[in-house]
Amino acid sequence: MIRRQARFRGAPLDSEMSGAELEAWLDAHFWWSPLADSGLVVQNDLTPAAWLESKLVQRSYEVHMTAPRGYESYARMFFPFTEHSRKVGDTWVGGEHITWRVLAERNGRTIHPLVEQEKIDIGSEGKDKLNDVENSLVLEQFEALLPILVRHTSSTNGWFLLWDGFGDLDHAFLDRFEKVVDPFRSYYLLKGPLSAFAEFSNDPSFWWPDDRAWCYSGDVDFHWSYLAGSAACIDEVLGVPILDAVQTEPDNPAHFGMDVINPDPDGP
Repeated sequence: MIRRQARFRGAPLDSEMSGAELEAWLDAHFWWSPLADSGLVVQNDLTPAAWLESKLVQRSYEVHMTAPRGYESYARMFFPFTEHSRKVGDTWVGGEHITWRVLAERNGRTIHPLVEQEKIDIGSEGKDKLNDVENSLVLEQFEALLPILVRHTSSTNGWFLLWDGFGDLDHAFLDRFEKVVDPFRSYYLLKGPLSAFAEFSNDPSFWWPDDRAWCYSGDVDFHWSYLAGSAACIDEVLGVPILDAVQTEPDNPAHFGMDVINPDPDGP
């Protein structure tokens, strides 16, 4: 069972919490530095992350700028939309997760490897416009993904690159350690059990097992992530509806304006 499940839900900003109650909630759920029982250890030796440098194509604004080259297969996994919460009488309703695929079907749009959220959340003529889209895996996605990844590696431990720009980090502690630096971001390197992904308050940008059988990757500017791995691993991921994944290629675009299949929301 995953600890700190609220990490996947975000602060309850739509509730009627007082300022003091919200502050207490944040104190309880923010991830300041690795918990002693999480198994995560911050690293000063950055050698285990060095392999990524030659596998990423920096400034390409393609999938292999984020997902390392050299794997057999690749998937793009979408973080779900969330319906706006609203109060009906004395009860708060809404807040359910909706996959990109379901929303696209409702609005007559097409899911494909280059789809963008702005093209499927159109909100015209009475159709759904949800606006809010998650910026990380939600709990039900993580619980579906982890067993697949565990089956497709011989390792029990993994490596995590955590962007140093998150505001809920204990920088007084973490900045004692060396960082992995690329042209756009800097990261702390941590090692721990594969399941320790759930301990982070924000998704690590890279996550891979000791044997590098797969690599999960993303960016704070994306509302999706990539998974590079064997064909068998990616096929399993594609077959799980909650993971909302499509197959992609390393040289596919990964930037704003890449969806040329779905019409613009304000178009004809």
